Amino acid sequence: MSRVSLVLIGCGGISNLHARNLEALRETVKVVGCVDIVRERADDFARRFGCAAYTDPVEAVKKLRPDAVLIAVPPNAHGFEEAILDYNVHIFVEKPVARDLEVAKRILSKIEAAGVINSVGYMWRYLDVVQQAKIEIGSPDRIGMIYGQYVWSANFPPGHWWLRKSASGGQIIEQVTHTFDLIRYFAGDAYSVYARLERRLSEDPSIDIEDSSVVSIRFRSGVPATVVATWKGTNTMQDTFVRIFARGLVVDLVGHQRKAIFYRNNRVEDVRSAVDPYLEELRVFLNAVQTGDSSRILSPYRDACKTLELTILANKSHERGEVVFCE
Repeated sequence: MSRVSLVLIGCGGISNLHARNLEALRETVKVVGCVDIVRERADDFARRFGCAAYTDPVEAVKKLRPDAVLIAVPPNAHGFEEAILDYNVHIFVEKPVARDLEVAKRILSKIEAAGVINSVGYMWRYLDVVQQAKIEIGSPDRIGMIYGQYVWSANFPPGHWWLRKSASGGQIIEQVTHTFDLIRYFAGDAYSVYARLERRLSEDPSIDIEDSSVVSIRFRSGVPATVVATWKGTNTMQDTFVRIFARGLVVDLVGHQRKAIFYRNNRVEDVRSAVDPYLEELRVFLNAVQTGDSSRILSPYRDACKTLELTILANKSHERGEVVFCE
């Protein structure tokens, strides 16, 4: 089976992790181009893979005609996918898929019209412990409620795009999206959302994203959920998990630690994952490109758009001061 030719678009942040995994999968994939708006970053990655460097993703895809692209750019930088999809490339996109839902919907239309393999980087779905919980819990009808928490201590330099709402969308859209997505994976599609987002911990007036949030969601399955988050935790207290209360079972899914804790009657089971979810999501995507079988992809673009919609509606709920309803 021939190797998949791939262009890496976006050479900052999480791209370093993806680059390591692409190197680990070098028998499956060949990186033929690296793209970044900062030429020096593109050059650095290109030297790493021995390939061409570009600052324009459309130009790179047009010239190189790869089988696939891996896109890892800030939320507000999306939209160019519409142009590169004219070249029928398979597409892996880091979350969130866009800053704006209309942009994401246009990209989705092009993806489905082209019929290309597509996947989004909601890596926690690929943990074996998450799959174990999915099997044991089964239907959302067996879930009483879900609680999610994302406490983190950010350390960005002044002026970083993540700290500007126009660029990142704020913590909920850019980061806590993982928590919302994992809850959706178990509870199904959302019905309504009510949110309060506040700036109470940051003392820098140039930062316009909220630092504290509480979001309540009701799902069409009837499952209620609450998500709390902050990026202003201390460096001694950073705690992210999803806690599912099911019939006869409570499960803590601790994605960053790659483990799950199963609280059963009279027994607690702490299960460590044997899977690197970042590596696994790429392995599954590349295999789908090679075989044409996308059945093992756990987060296709259409589903990821629903997670984006939920996080955007949480922001809208805060702005309006009322419950908002999903489409």
